[in-house]
Amino acid sequence: MKDGIKKVLWTLVLLLLIGLTIWTVTGTNESFTFKGFAAYVKSASLGWILAALGCMCGFFLFEALALKTLCSAFGCKRPMRKCVVYSAADIYFSAITPSATGGQPASAYFMMKNKIPGTATTMILLVNLTLYTASIIVIGAVCFMTRPAMLMHFSLVSKIMIFAGICIQLALLALFLLLVYKEKIITRCADLFLKVFHKLHLVKNVEEKQQKLKRMEKQYKECAKAIGSHKKHILAAMTFNLLQRVSLIMVSVCVFIGIGGKKVFDAFVAQGFVVLGSNSVPIPGAVGAADYLFIDSFGHLVDDSVSIELLSRGISFYCCIIVCGLITLTAYLLRGVKGMRQKKKC
Repeated sequence: MKDGIKKVLWTLVLLLLIGLTIWTVTGTNESFTFKGFAAYVKSASLGWILAALGCMCGFFLFEALALKTLCSAFGCKRPMRKCVVYSAADIYFSAITPSATGGQPASAYFMMKNKIPGTATTMILLVNLTLYTASIIVIGAVCFMTRPAMLMHFSLVSKIMIFAGICIQLALLALFLLLVYKEKIITRCADLFLKVFHKLHLVKNVEEKQQKLKRMEKQYKECAKAIGSHKKHILAAMTFNLLQRVSLIMVSVCVFIGIGGKKVFDAFVAQGFVVLGSNSVPIPGAVGAADYLFIDSFGHLVDDSVSIELLSRGISFYCCIIVCGLITLTAYLLRGVKGMRQKKKC
């Protein structure tokens, strides 16, 4: 019950942030009018807008393919339709919670309801999160190597966000590698902190938590073993994660082409930097941060950066969470109906 109330509250917070962001973005631009924006959208190429919508769908479909591949690697084959639900739940709840903390628990709920063991669920989501992080780092590296001078166009705030994003992504990747391949280092450090906090009376039931650490250590050993014996599956899942990130970036690129933009690769790199800078911001959906970075990055590529931001973000984020939210809600309701039918039979 409390968890449901929290989700509703975070949804309301997200809606408030969206409203404030749109009001700020449009209110600070004196030349912007909603009538002018409607004309701007109408003037865009329909074919490229449809392509942008297709790329938006690719965002959750490629994650579904990655999860399907990892489910197979861990001996839990599931059909694509179920993996789409895991993906949609992850994306929707990641969008409405700070630092995307609600995404994986939501995926785990549906995975375990589909009789995927808890240990396997944890491993699948952990590996997928790591590959997701690695894909962002790869795209970031491509952006830095191909267009390093583009950073000069960003404001100081944007530069700080981009470099902070890089550091956080690298730290997360390093943490995962340590957890999987050097798990004793992490568990010993965690055990040491538990003992210190226990002496300071900040942690209770220290023995219970130590047992939990031992179970975690065992899980990560199993994860390392699974990764070593399923390298082809891991490589395939990494490819799908890369395609997932690229598909979302391509939403902005398609919109850019649709409104007559010419420097296509520059638009790709600009959006890549937006992803780097906003991905680790502890705000639901990175609302506000992503919008600021987008306007800052595309300001030197187009004349009307506000209109292209609203159109691009409207497809890549708002449409995406609506679609994923509807998929998640439908799956939840169908599960509820199925449960009621089973009770009647009993």
